[in-house]
Amino acid sequence: MIGEHPVVGKTRDFVGTPFSTELAGLVAGSLEALNANDAARTALGDAPAAIRDSIQAVFAASDFVAQSCARDAQCFTSLIGGGDLQRRLAAEDFAARAPPLPPDPATPEAHFQGELRRWRRRELTRIAWRDLAGWADLGETLADLTAFADTAIATALARARRALVARYGEPRSAGGEVQPLVVIGMGKLGGGELNFSSDVDLVLLFPEHGETDGPHGVANEEFFTRLGQALVRLLETPTSEGFVLRVDLRLRPFGDSGPLVASFASFEDYLPRHGRDRAMGATGSGTRTSKPAR
Repeated sequence: MIGEHPVVGKTRDFVGTPFSTELAGLVAGSLEALNANDAARTALGDAPAAIRDSIQAVFAASDFVAQSCARDAQCFTSLIGGGDLQRRLAAEDFAARAPPLPPDPATPEAHFQGELRRWRRRELTRIAWRDLAGWADLGETLADLTAFADTAIATALARARRALVARYGEPRSAGGEVQPLVVIGMGKLGGGELNFSSDVDLVLLFPEHGETDGPHGVANEEFFTRLGQALVRLLETPTSEGFVLRVDLRLRPFGDSGPLVASFASFEDYLPRHGRDRAMGATGSGTRTSKPAR
């Protein structure tokens, strides 16, 4: 019993494995943590039967899901209350669910890191629960993980660029055109086949050299290098709430020894001379290009 609702009943016996006693204890502990929170207990008690019936098997199969729900009651209650566990999302839905940019560009980076990590916990809990409960096939799971990663990269990039523009101004070409950062996803991300343990392989490019138009202007290459560094920090830096994505930039021209970002011209020159066969062979699945960050 959880509260007044006969939700999950007695923890089932997990037999046939040497870890069955330990596993049963972990599941029971997670359920007890939910029971101790009034909002979580009420949400689960009011949840559809399919969710109540699936919770033990899902918690047993994924320590990440069990711990995410037990430690973050808001994550759990929002998934239940919003009906997210039993509906399929389109790729564009992830953008609508991502954390909004803070109104003040000077808001500390650590604040937005926390927002991104809490959002990641909710989205990955949803995706994993649907997968483990048998409500999503493999194609949907891979597509959701890829859509989440695409949105996380775009959201982090927008925040990082906004902060840098406030400091240095917009990067512009010699002709005065605002320059975007183009993020190319390679490998599993590029092929739309990202899984739960995948890194994201990225190549960062900008169209033309020039300078930013602020009172403390810098060269475009410096601006976009700082932007790439901020993007990686927002996604990858481990905090008490985890990380968002592991980022691998080694497929860029000249790998670790090359600059973090490259202009279109230098990238076009690099591919036929040094890198096309190596880069495409290393990525395996394909490439995809983000919407340019402006």
